[in-house]
Amino acid sequence: MEYRPGFGLGAEIIIMARSTDWEARYKAGDTPWDKGLAAPPLSEIDAKYFEGRVLVPGCGFGHDVRGISRADNEIVGFDLAQSAVEGARKIPQTGSVRYVFGNFFELPVEFIEKFNAVFEHTCFCAIDPQDRARYVASVVQALQPSGFLVAIFYIDPGHEEGPPFPVSHHELDNLFGTKFDLLKAWVPKVSFPGREEREEVRIYQLRA
Repeated sequence: MEYRPGFGLGAEIIIMARSTDWEARYKAGDTPWDKGLAAPPLSEIDAKYFEGRVLVPGCGFGHDVRGISRADNEIVGFDLAQSAVEGARKIPQTGSVRYVFGNFFELPVEFIEKFNAVFEHTCFCAIDPQDRARYVASVVQALQPSGFLVAIFYIDPGHEEGPPFPVSHHELDNLFGTKFDLLKAWVPKVSFPGREEREEVRIYQLRA
């Protein structure tokens, strides 16, 4: 095992040798990205982008899922770690919320073009950068025509080796620019401790 700052905590934590074995990490309680509450920048995002059906890939224990759940929408949390999904289901739910185990790169048929929005928080920064084009393709698959990608991108986690992996504004522009129009982008005023000025909120709309 190695030691390094993890996911903006500002303190050293143990990183397992197979750092992307998410099921093993959940079972071991090695989840420094889990803060026990929804992402603070959500308070700055207009609720209109979360109307209808919303998919949250890499949902973990579902804090963001519950954070955007309302009476007038349906939120689906999706995660590759079975233990994360099971843990999310044990937490009291509000509104129309459900959690599904699966690989975001292999969306179930019933997910194709079924969502008004995809909400991104800690999934994109956790995947291997070589898989980022696949991530974009899955978002496009999941969205209905003119749907939204609402994202909190972790631009600068403070180290090059991940996860979490850094991403430049230029790379985001290149990755999403061919399929999406960028509606808004800003550095959030509120973030988890250690992530201040390191994140960027972006709202994209899928081109019809």
